[in-house]
Amino acid sequence: MALQIIICVESDKRARTDNIYIKETLEHFFVIDNLVNINFVNMGGKSKYDSSDVKKQINTFIRDYKLGKSVVVLCVDTDQLETNYEQKTEFTQIERFAMNMGYELVWFCHDVEEVYVGDSIVKDAKKNTSVDFKKKGEIVNVDKKKLESSEKYKGCSNILAIFSKYLKWK
Repeated sequence: MALQIIICVESDKRARTDNIYIKETLEHFFVIDNLVNINFVNMGGKSKYDSSDVKKQINTFIRDYKLGKSVVVLCVDTDQLETNYEQKTEFTQIERFAMNMGYELVWFCHDVEEVYVGDSIVKDAKKNTSVDFKKKGEIVNVDKKKLESSEKYKGCSNILAIFSKYLKWK
């Protein structure tokens, strides 16, 4: 059966940095064939997960997909949730929202760049860093264990655990 995966990411439509890391991960670890359709919704910030624009894009993808099931995956950075009360509160709200909407939640602790390149990157360098990551094929250097964590530790994510529910391993 065909499957559409709608991946909502923090990065904006112009930069698409999160898209690069996630797409590299999916293509490296999973079989992405003609039965899998992947669409990205670039939210332009973590706090926009519940915006009318994001909901409209998701609903359009779901409405227009006639071949099978659609799954929505919300991908966000945890930021400093263990030391910052406001960031912890926001992350808890996002977890609750995802659960209530029936969405999957992928988190990156503390941010996507820390998971994939080992450190947080200043905003102006994020695009070049993600492009270099792809161009150099650096996904092969990322420790798989860091991508299948069940705990929110520095440099870890649950991305493989979530996507393995829907995709076949290579």
